[in-house]
Amino acid sequence: MAKFLTIWEIDTTRMSESPEEQIRSQTMMVNMVKEDLKRGITLDWGMFAGGELGGYAICEGTEQEITLENWKYLPYIKFKTYPILSVNQVAGIIPHVLAGRDMEYERKND
Repeated sequence: MAKFLTIWEIDTTRMSESPEEQIRSQTMMVNMVKEDLKRGITLDWGMFAGGELGGYAICEGTEQEITLENWKYLPYIKFKTYPILSVNQVAGIIPHVLAGRDMEYERKND
């Protein structure tokens, strides 16, 4: 199954100005993340240290499943999601990349 890196950021223009409401809504979203982690589609989740209002998630599933995961948090959270390769997947493509470069080099030098 494919893995995805999602970089997320709280959209402060969508947040209430009420501190009580901010605490309530952010607590609700953290509880939603905990449920996502229990279900296993979200494998890891964190917030960037230093006071930034953003972080990351590592999820596993199809493009549709990951999109549905992200949409649960709209419009309060903005997302950028990228498919990622494991170290074993990268190791598996290196010979193909190098073979392609060798063929290109041979064509140029014929």
